[in-house]
Amino acid sequence: MKSTLIFLLSVWLTAICPAETGLNEAEATATARQWAGLLTNSDVNGLETLLATDYVHTHGTGKVESKQQFVEALRSGARKYERCEMKDLRFISLGNTAVVHGSIDVEALARGKTIEGHYRFLMVLTKTDQGIKVVSYQATPSEKKE
Repeated sequence: MKSTLIFLLSVWLTAICPAETGLNEAEATATARQWAGLLTNSDVNGLETLLATDYVHTHGTGKVESKQQFVEALRSGARKYERCEMKDLRFISLGNTAVVHGSIDVEALARGKTIEGHYRFLMVLTKTDQGIKVVSYQATPSEKKE
């Protein structure tokens, strides 16, 4: 009787408890690379879908932009990314949220000036009912290793 009760309890718990739905490393790093690809292709519609509503972008210069400001600069042509090459990606799992960090080489045109640099970056992503969203990105200038 006791073993039957334990069996039924475990079946019931399995049925009501969802399977692991956390954000895994492959999903997180693929999303980070997708973000970089959308930037270099100036895919504003793709970015609007990928970025969370309350997305915050902190540039390597320290300039902070909301999702709306960041996307509008791309849409208007005030900013265009020519190259966004991510390397040495690392992953930290926080359940449905994850942090991806690494290095990124960037070449962009902003207000007619070319900006090139090597940065360390940190990106926060979360898995939602609407898919994986990029919540925040922050870059810090670093010396390029030869």
